[in-house]
Amino acid sequence: MNSKKVLVSLLAVSFAFAMVACGDSKPKEEAPAVQESSASADPELAKGEELYLQNCSSCHGEKGAGDGAAAAALNPKPRNYKAPASEWKNGNTIAGITKTLKEGIKGSPMVAYGHLGDDNIKILAKYVEHLAKN
Repeated sequence: MNSKKVLVSLLAVSFAFAMVACGDSKPKEEAPAVQESSASADPELAKGEELYLQNCSSCHGEKGAGDGAAAAALNPKPRNYKAPASEWKNGNTIAGITKTLKEGIKGSPMVAYGHLGDDNIKILAKYVEHLAKN
């Protein structure tokens, strides 16, 4: 039974990576900027948003509601960043989010993202904290 759970988790993570890899190969036309978002006003948040959309949104959704395309296949479900701090395994502070990104969460589909490097993890953690607060 335990190997079945591992297999299901691996399949879910594989699905999530496939969802991230699948994209429209046509160049997208950019809509004219009407109003600058707080993320684009801060270069670190803008970089964090880019990292987030590339690595996290397929599971956590564009706004961090835990409703990404791969979320339905995952158990437990991805974190909704608006959840109270007490529901976050490592807390919703930059330090807690950084720990989660570096180590993953054992027994869940949340894998470690150490391959992004410390600087990118710090920037990504700042953006996740931003989503949780906004």
